[in-house]
Amino acid sequence: MRQDAPVHWSQQLESWVLTSYQDVCAALRDPRLSVVEEIKRIETLPASDQLALAPLRRTFTAWGDRGDPERHALFLKLLKRHFTPQHVEAQRPRIQEILDRLLDAAVRRGEIDVAHDIAHPLAMTVVAGMTGLPTEAVDLYLRCSNHISQLLEMGDRDQLFLCQQGMLELSGFLMPVVARRRRERGADLLGIFMEADPDGVQFSDEHIVAQCIMFLVVGYHTTANQLCNGLQILFDHAEERARLTSDPTLLPNAFDEMMRYHGAVASVRRMAMVDLTIRNQQIRAGETLVLALAAANRDPSAFPAPDRFDITREEAHRQVGFTIGPYSCMGQALARLEAQVFFRTLLDRFPRLRPRDATPDWMSFRPLGRELRTLRVLFD
Repeated sequence: MRQDAPVHWSQQLESWVLTSYQDVCAALRDPRLSVVEEIKRIETLPASDQLALAPLRRTFTAWGDRGDPERHALFLKLLKRHFTPQHVEAQRPRIQEILDRLLDAAVRRGEIDVAHDIAHPLAMTVVAGMTGLPTEAVDLYLRCSNHISQLLEMGDRDQLFLCQQGMLELSGFLMPVVARRRRERGADLLGIFMEADPDGVQFSDEHIVAQCIMFLVVGYHTTANQLCNGLQILFDHAEERARLTSDPTLLPNAFDEMMRYHGAVASVRRMAMVDLTIRNQQIRAGETLVLALAAANRDPSAFPAPDRFDITREEAHRQVGFTIGPYSCMGQALARLEAQVFFRTLLDRFPRLRPRDATPDWMSFRPLGRELRTLRVLFD
């Protein structure tokens, strides 16, 4: 498809599919493409369903003020006060403590499912703590967030209602938390959201809750899945694993290569806001574009020998797993830090770590992705 029809209309997906590195990068930066494509799924439903799903639509469109480029730019400016390199690096001891505690508990049980026991609770506990939310509610966050993440799939009717159920349950829990924090400010994201801002950004409690939900979904789900994907890749490439074990300084580049080789986010969707042309294909306003990040990351014009996993690949940093442009991942520095702590700890502590199951337990994440449902391992 990348070679013969890099801008291809898929009847099955009812979308244009872009597969070349050049086109995907250009589309990620294109201001004519809206990032709030998921709302289309609601708008195709009967009027009664659209009315019933109004809370979901209201919360989702508030995420990062993504529907308004100017407000989104102010939102990013606000976040940069918190996601400084120094502040992110300061989380290293806490990430290590959380990971060690989870591993110790799993070892005492005598079995480890890296996905369920380690990666998912680690990523969720870290993001909840940085946001300023009670970490004792991690199980609630995980359950609700896994419902909400279905909106990021193709979003059929049942998924949308399940997604709203998760959002409403989280909102009900978080509203009193935010109200309490109005009286008890802290040096976290909640505190940043509540500050008087020179740019005139003022958030209501409802708007702050929407941002908390965004972080609990987007800030956790992709990081947890990337940790699992990366470990499975190392299981499948023993020589590269040995190189990484012997030289941990390769970890930052190795993580980029993991994201290029098998990123947690295989595609993102955009919606054309005006008629436009890409490679002589006429795309109408309102049509969906699926940007195949996985295909872009295996484009031989950008990554020579793209099907080879090489932790020293010079161009690995060009991978688009975090996307690029104004809507790139806001927490990628934190995700990179979690990966450094995660892989260094597992490789050092369990040098003979190996998969328990002969076949990885993949499940699909529509339209183009997959993620590990479980990752059971054996250790000595």
